[in-house]
Amino acid sequence: MSYKSKQPLLVLDEPTPTIFLDYDGTLHRGCALLDESGELSLDSGNSLFEFTPLLVHLLEPYPHVEIVLTTSWVDAFPLEKVISYLPLSLAKRVVGTTHDIKVPFGYLQDGSARTYRIRSYVFAHRLKNWLALDDSVYGAFHLNTTALTLEPHLVLLDTLQGINTVEARTRVSSWLAEVHNSAG
Repeated sequence: MSYKSKQPLLVLDEPTPTIFLDYDGTLHRGCALLDESGELSLDSGNSLFEFTPLLVHLLEPYPHVEIVLTTSWVDAFPLEKVISYLPLSLAKRVVGTTHDIKVPFGYLQDGSARTYRIRSYVFAHRLKNWLALDDSVYGAFHLNTTALTLEPHLVLLDTLQGINTVEARTRVSSWLAEVHNSAG
């Protein structure tokens, strides 16, 4: 008789399409700065959320897509305030954040903490159809598991271009169409 315990097979079977969304370097070019008076600006000098209309347009035909926030803004502000910066059409899609997921120190050191949090959320919620839009999703190769290869789900963006590149828009559009067609 064997006493080896068998690990339950991880099944990613929750079909709800989910986008993991960062703000800085994704919905606008650059990183947000908070001054002494509480005013936000960008280190790039550009407008906050300049690419938000683009994401609204991409998601408009797909009302069932949910959003999980990965932005570090939730470290500085209450979640309600972070969500309030989004237009209502995006804000009502927000179902959660990766903020409370604890990260092992090694992942903080090597820069893969964001990717670790996303992977942990995916596993905890058994997400099958997801895409991460972020300028900080590093370390996917060493975070891959037998149950999940991360690279096809990660859109690593250029901080100075965000989602406003042909490649990013094509990737999001293709993913949305693929997920929509597989659900039908």
